[in-house]
Amino acid sequence: MMYMSSVQLMLMGARLVLYDGSPFTPDPKNFIRLVGEQKITHLGISPRYMQTLQMNGINPKDVTDLSHLKIVTSTGMVLSDALFEWFYDFGFAPSTQLCNISGGTDIASAFGTANPILPVYVGGCQCISLGMAAEVFDSTIEGGQGVKGVPVEGGVPGELVCTKAFPTMPVKLWGANSAERCWTHGDFIMIHPQTRQVIFLGRADGVLNPSGVRFGSADIYSVVDANFSDIIADSICVGQRRPQDNDESVMLFLLMKPGKAFTPDLVRRVRAAIRKEHSPRHVPKYVVYI
Repeated sequence: MMYMSSVQLMLMGARLVLYDGSPFTPDPKNFIRLVGEQKITHLGISPRYMQTLQMNGINPKDVTDLSHLKIVTSTGMVLSDALFEWFYDFGFAPSTQLCNISGGTDIASAFGTANPILPVYVGGCQCISLGMAAEVFDSTIEGGQGVKGVPVEGGVPGELVCTKAFPTMPVKLWGANSAERCWTHGDFIMIHPQTRQVIFLGRADGVLNPSGVRFGSADIYSVVDANFSDIIADSICVGQRRPQDNDESVMLFLLMKPGKAFTPDLVRRVRAAIRKEHSPRHVPKYVVYI
């Protein structure tokens, strides 16, 4: 959907700076220097880009003058709590707003967005976008009247749905029989009961469900990134349920940084951190080295 945003910005008379190719070529600081040279005010990047900067000890505010930078927008994948903290503690100036947004090309818009007059809390998007009747449904319960699912209260995870029409609604959203009453976006989310921020936990089709406890892979990644980024290069968490299995097993695969060892003690520490941050039911059954 970002090319659509480019068109919108040009219609408003803004000057666009587009970058093609790897932001780490010819060196990891090249892209940040360009931001300073062009005096960019609104910068769009991804969580993966920020994670790479963090892992390499590169703090953009120390590389070039970013006093003109007002907003940094992040999208494309779940932005971990650890990266929120890195952004304000090390990466960028406190006066720069971190705008975490989430939407899709098919809706040409965003369900979760940012607001300059609201406080920024760690995790998720600041609020639901204007014009979007976004709610959280438990899709495992039949809602009746053509709706698969029922709404849940704040703080309870579930599937992101939109229950009313919106301006950029795709053609033929309602289907051939016009019986469907919700737009299902395929994201597993939670709306914070106090702040109302929209917290994205992963894709709905990738929800982990051991012993009936549903949670997203982002819950696991946030713990790994926050506590073990100095020794673990990357991780992936998936569920395994074979035809002969009565329950789903959560498997966590770890890629170690060069020179770092995968040990039984590390496995114990990872499991302990997940248990402390979330619950015993979140702890992966298998932790595997790749």
